[in-house]
Amino acid sequence: MSWETRDLSQTLRGKEKCVSEAPFRETRRLSQCVTGAYDSLLQEPPIDAVSFSIPDDHRRLDKPGVAVVFGARNDVWPELPETDAVVSLPAQEWPLRPGPRMITTSIHFPDGRRAAVNAQTGVMLTLHNWGGTGCVGTADPKELCRRYNVVALCVDYLQSGQESITGPEPYDHGYLQALDSLRSLWFVYDGLQKQKRDFARARIYATGGSGGGNVALMCNKLAPRTFACVVDLCGMKQLSDDVAFHLPGGSDLDARYRRDSSDPNFLSVDAQELRRLACPEHLDDMRRLGNRCRVVIVHGRDDATCPFADAEELAHAFEQAKMPFEARFIGRDDVDGKVFTSSGHALGNRTQIVFRTADAALLPNLATSLARQGPADFDLRDSEVHYRTSRGQFVISYEQGFPVGRFEPAQEPVPYDEHLDLTYRNARGERRPNRTADDWQIRRRHIMTHVQQVMGKLPGPNFRVPLNVEMHGEERVGRVTRRKISYQSDPHDRVPAWLFVPDRPVDARLPAVLCLHQTTRIGKDEPAGLGGNPDLHYALQLAERGYVTLAPDYPSFGEHQYDFNVSHGYASGSMKAVWDNIRAIDVLDRLSEVDASKIGCVGHSLGGHSAIFTAVFEPRIRAIVSSCGFTRFQRDDMPSWTGKTYMPRIAELFGNSANRVPFDFPELIGALAPRAFFASAATRDDDFDVTGVREAIESAGTVYGLFDRQEALQAIYPEAGHSFPDTARDAAWKFLDRHLKQ
Repeated sequence: MSWETRDLSQTLRGKEKCVSEAPFRETRRLSQCVTGAYDSLLQEPPIDAVSFSIPDDHRRLDKPGVAVVFGARNDVWPELPETDAVVSLPAQEWPLRPGPRMITTSIHFPDGRRAAVNAQTGVMLTLHNWGGTGCVGTADPKELCRRYNVVALCVDYLQSGQESITGPEPYDHGYLQALDSLRSLWFVYDGLQKQKRDFARARIYATGGSGGGNVALMCNKLAPRTFACVVDLCGMKQLSDDVAFHLPGGSDLDARYRRDSSDPNFLSVDAQELRRLACPEHLDDMRRLGNRCRVVIVHGRDDATCPFADAEELAHAFEQAKMPFEARFIGRDDVDGKVFTSSGHALGNRTQIVFRTADAALLPNLATSLARQGPADFDLRDSEVHYRTSRGQFVISYEQGFPVGRFEPAQEPVPYDEHLDLTYRNARGERRPNRTADDWQIRRRHIMTHVQQVMGKLPGPNFRVPLNVEMHGEERVGRVTRRKISYQSDPHDRVPAWLFVPDRPVDARLPAVLCLHQTTRIGKDEPAGLGGNPDLHYALQLAERGYVTLAPDYPSFGEHQYDFNVSHGYASGSMKAVWDNIRAIDVLDRLSEVDASKIGCVGHSLGGHSAIFTAVFEPRIRAIVSSCGFTRFQRDDMPSWTGKTYMPRIAELFGNSANRVPFDFPELIGALAPRAFFASAATRDDDFDVTGVREAIESAGTVYGLFDRQEALQAIYPEAGHSFPDTARDAAWKFLDRHLKQ
């Protein structure tokens, strides 16, 4: 098979008919796009949308540790053309249609000639909408060339045009589509180098509208060391359940996925997680790799096709990850009838919108113009881009220059039969001492795997739905405002909570504490000071001490009605509570009153071990206080942990045997290091044996020593029963002050 380079005008004559028959009204004839005459056609109506599907790299994960790799035709590439042209390039295989595959890419040079490329010329992707082809529904490539001195590329990535609508497969939603676009970008980048053309390698940009905005954002994710600026025009920010399964009452988009793992269109949790652009863990990975690309999020406030709430979530995630971004949210007051004609999905003239929102970043020779720092992924030729998901990781390899994606299922857990010994096992199963903090991270990863064997998997990014916080009442309590709120924890459930905000100077940000209640019928009302034991009114007490506090109901307690049905996506009540608490941290760190770098967690009994469980999974919690909340499993009543509110698998899979359960509290406390941890363990506690607490603290101390943070691990042992007496609370609050206020 050969890939040929054709004159663009010849290609257009063959494309007009098939493009004009596309059912999306924003899909226009490619000839109009190329001549620059299509801008007036971009008053886009809502997408008439159809279905989507998952062309993913894994249908099953039956063989842990075996990488699933897709073939790539990398043996035949055309020469970079001398003038504007359409080229066909080899693409990575699509598992749903095995065999060779090609990408059609239209290349637009400044002045239409490769010879016009100079030392200031960059390269820019401009990507069409879902259902479009070529340059439809995005910024005009010719105008981009003229204004920004770039080589502009329009890519017919996987499922362009009719395939996205009439094909039986689900819509890719940004994965292979982004890899296709990056291959096209690499083709020009590499071709200019081979031609020894001097060009601005650091001026690499992308834009796209609707589905093209999604692909542009995914390009930045899959090539995190390549772009200097991406302009997203009302793009899809995630593959939500709503879009994936066409749920009633939401977006009209339908990606045609199925939940049934035996269905060819099955959507795996890993595939869905990769496509969540606001995933905090993935943004951390991008930052670690050196991503400094400025993302300009242009989104209509009234967009119901690609919901505005997703754009808000992405902006917040970028802010929390300290990633450079600019949010341009278009309301009705911004509609001027020229550039912005709508505050919905259409927005207006997408070429002019790019000019309006990104000129400062994209115009060459300005002090504000953006250029990448360091080599691009194409130059590095490594496999360092990887994103962990629930059951493995996606790896994007640049070893051949252009990207090749693969999914690697997680390895089988490494077993440990002794949980006081916190050394680690290497790949051969041999015990090794922890000489450095990096050594400990190996064991910590094993611990996290073992915890999830018992509790079930921590929900993935698709469970991080918009919080939609609602306030149900407010009253003054001394110098504190108490608000009754609820928040959306996951796609199925809302959590009631009390929020306390102390009086404070204007614009002051305060430390915050998540306050978790004990086993009590009134749930959150006890820490809120509305009943129960006055010693456990710590949400109110800490608010009076100057902390913003939040006290949610544990599932099935207080006002939180919950039936623990596994169909909700949790294998245990413990993991459901962990996720509710993680979402509570999301609530706190979005409050203007809160310093999100100073968040703690406190709990007694049920709340005491819930605080530990939550903090193990939630790194934003910087200080943890556990009162009468744990002991070693070897010194505990194991069946008491197996009810539906806790961890049924302890009985079902591990026979209520402390020797068989694959984790224990010494490991969990070690996993908190180097963060601050305080334990109050009453000597006469008849629920949690104090001896097991002492053993756990001593064992975890070896880990804190690796970080030279021995002072951050503290335990006291009051002469009392199962309680949180005054002396213990006084010591605990001083501990929090030291670690969250100083």
